[in-house]
Amino acid sequence: MQLLASIPLTELSLLPALVNDYIQNHNTVKTLYQHYPSIESFKDVIAAKKNQPINRAQLASVLTEQYTLLPKNDLVAANISALSSENTFTVTAAHQPCLFLGPLYNIYKICHVIKLAQQLSQQYPKYTFVPVFWLGTEDHDIEELSHTYFNGEKLVWENPGTGASGKWSTSSLAQLQKEGNWNTGNVAIDEILQRALSSCSTFDGFTQYVIHELFKDYGLVVLDQNHQQLKKQFAAVMADEIFNQRAQQILQPTVNFLEQHYKAQAKPRDINFFYLSHNSRERILFDSSTHSYTVNNTPFRFAKEELANQIANHPECFSPNVILRPLYQEMVLPNLAFVGGAGELSYWLELKPLFDYYDVPYPVQVLRNSATILTTTSKRKADKTGLPITQFFSPLDTLIKTYIQQNTSTDLLLEEEKVRLAILFDTVIAKAEAADVTLKNSAAAEKQKALSAIENIASKMLKAEKRKQETALQQIQSVHETVWPGGVLQERRENFIPFYNEELIPSLIDSFDAFCPAMHVFAHQ
Repeated sequence: MQLLASIPLTELSLLPALVNDYIQNHNTVKTLYQHYPSIESFKDVIAAKKNQPINRAQLASVLTEQYTLLPKNDLVAANISALSSENTFTVTAAHQPCLFLGPLYNIYKICHVIKLAQQLSQQYPKYTFVPVFWLGTEDHDIEELSHTYFNGEKLVWENPGTGASGKWSTSSLAQLQKEGNWNTGNVAIDEILQRALSSCSTFDGFTQYVIHELFKDYGLVVLDQNHQQLKKQFAAVMADEIFNQRAQQILQPTVNFLEQHYKAQAKPRDINFFYLSHNSRERILFDSSTHSYTVNNTPFRFAKEELANQIANHPECFSPNVILRPLYQEMVLPNLAFVGGAGELSYWLELKPLFDYYDVPYPVQVLRNSATILTTTSKRKADKTGLPITQFFSPLDTLIKTYIQQNTSTDLLLEEEKVRLAILFDTVIAKAEAADVTLKNSAAAEKQKALSAIENIASKMLKAEKRKQETALQQIQSVHETVWPGGVLQERRENFIPFYNEELIPSLIDSFDAFCPAMHVFAHQ
């Protein structure tokens, strides 16, 4: 792939105010994090994480178990083994299992976390840095996870299952592929998907297999969070949260601050855990009338003692929501940094007080790189317009107006005329008011009518010019639709498969700088 441009994200007006201020290191948000995302910060981050007790042997054992069905890879195996060492640390990205890995940004965040591990290894050679993808297999949002887009066409996995997505059976997925309903058109990917379907009966294993096959040569380790032994380490937090409603107490001041100055991405509930059963993942609720605990939309009901025993003996039945999942992650991993998009960083930046309360080092928040991939046809059309590629990230109406203004000798907006007319009318209004104060409003109304008339003429001139430049505007619209398919950024909608070839992943990793979040625009060969 050919890299056409790398545009700092702060220049594209794509980031929410909170993340924009965080990336630019504004004083207003410095209380929300521990370490700014610079490579020099990691000296202190490593020192802090060294003081946290991590059950490294158990982590390596769980990963070895989870990799039983995956193709062997020496680099991945070495990274899993290295996690037992006190001088090994992880950097992590996370997401739920999505159909065929979902939108492109999942590929980008993985490439970013790999590049981060590489850059840290160069800066701190006496340590080992393992890139990790934390697979949130307990999510149960069927609508979000069971569809994807290929070249604008929505593909849906009908009736994938119920409850935690990781436990959905892949039998119906295999049948659909067998019937040819989902032909990716990419032989290399089809082979990976077929092997994954043959080896894995559930969606968690299938997703882990596909990610492993794509990134194994970079040593990426994929961890499924839904494991009893890992959750045992989190049992004390489970009990504290469920019985004392801890997160809401601790985080409310931060939520109040964000609501006043920015926006709170996620708000803690009374109890921030779900109860996992075979076919459901439902919220745990406290019934004050009976002093018991219920599970929403199920017949499950527990006395406090019963629920405490359940936590102690079956921690796998408890699933953290978005507020507590990050803490769970940081308690089981020797992790230094979390790589995520703007939405992910927005809720992570709410959580530092929770980490402080449980004496868990708060990781560096790293905004992932973004990318847009143009086909050969789209690049050719973009070149013909003569517009800088950066402008295609603007709203279409703005882009069209800019192009027309740059490609006509006429001032289509009549701005100078509007100014002169306004000055003339202001003089008239002043004289009318001097003659009779009651005439001021009438004269002002006439001014507005005249300006509206000029605006109407300018609009008609713009439409006429659009007709003259119809071919060029069609090209602009076509390229803009590639950048914003369906009105959202390409990376948030399109799947990676139509763009996949042997150059895709190496090009992304080579182009990314882990500490300079940018929009990278590529031409796909």
